[in-house]
Amino acid sequence: MHILGLGNGSIHGNSEILLKAALKAAAASDASITISWIHVPSVVIPRNAKPIKIEREIIPNRSDEMVEGPKRVELDDREAVLNAILDADALIIASPVYSHQPGGTLKQLADAILGPYADVSEAYRTLEKKKAGDPSVKDVEVDPRQVKPRVAAFIAVAGSSPRFPEQWTMALPTMHGVVYCLHAKVIDQAVFPGYAHAGSVLTDTKNTVERAKILGQRVASQIGKPYDEALYLGPEEKGACPYCHLLKVEYGQGNDVRCITCGAQGRLVVDTSGDIRPVWEKDSIISAMTLKGKQKHRDDIVEKLNGERPKLPGISSEWEHWKNTHIPMVDIPSLREGFKESARL
Repeated sequence: MHILGLGNGSIHGNSEILLKAALKAAAASDASITISWIHVPSVVIPRNAKPIKIEREIIPNRSDEMVEGPKRVELDDREAVLNAILDADALIIASPVYSHQPGGTLKQLADAILGPYADVSEAYRTLEKKKAGDPSVKDVEVDPRQVKPRVAAFIAVAGSSPRFPEQWTMALPTMHGVVYCLHAKVIDQAVFPGYAHAGSVLTDTKNTVERAKILGQRVASQIGKPYDEALYLGPEEKGACPYCHLLKVEYGQGNDVRCITCGAQGRLVVDTSGDIRPVWEKDSIISAMTLKGKQKHRDDIVEKLNGERPKLPGISSEWEHWKNTHIPMVDIPSLREGFKESARL
């Protein structure tokens, strides 16, 4: 079994320290576990690149034209990173918090190689069709790594003190979004507030490094288990969503609420202690954490794409109009002829 770490912070920074602590503790708890990690901000993703791969139904083609600048040959780490993620049996993601959420390089990476490019619902649908003898998928290969059991855990490090929890509201929800497509069971998740200087988590190792080690051990204890058998072992507020284990809601009509992390639906009630808390739906067909919810989303996107395709020829002339509409662009060095990339390229 292999655990892959995704470190999204500064080199030698707080999130890297806690990620390494979690990985080392996981490996120490089980001799069969191997570990490795990727520094996310160092991953090279070409600008305006076409999709890393085209799925049959759910990824429309996309132009890779440069905008008013020279084409250039770039390094491309996407396939190597995707393979590392698919090879892994568990993921631990660690990131500092910037503007209430993880640094944007994590979201950029997820957008570039995960989402529909590693969509487990599409893989399951294809396998179902194959089992039913559907000739349309006879020659379609399903990567077995897409549907293997996988678990995950999250570490977020915030500079703001514990008195201001509003400063990291979207940190954990965004990390959940990174692993939606993989159908990875989240085992633990933790925010470490009040550590602004690089390395400052080492001034309070009992509450930082030791907690990260517990996270790693929890991941190791559930690695390899099917989604429905792996246990969530992390913290949970009263009334938290049973799917993402977070208490982050948006209000609907009346007393209806929805989990902003995974989309599960619930209703506000007054419990026996007088507290107003959500009661959540069971066996959700909407939550992005459930396979049914993932498949519902996939079917919705396919329906939308199929509805749009017949209309596209009718907008070709108007599209050309907007392609040829000129508005001056800001002059940035990388779009100038003769500009040379940094030494890493």
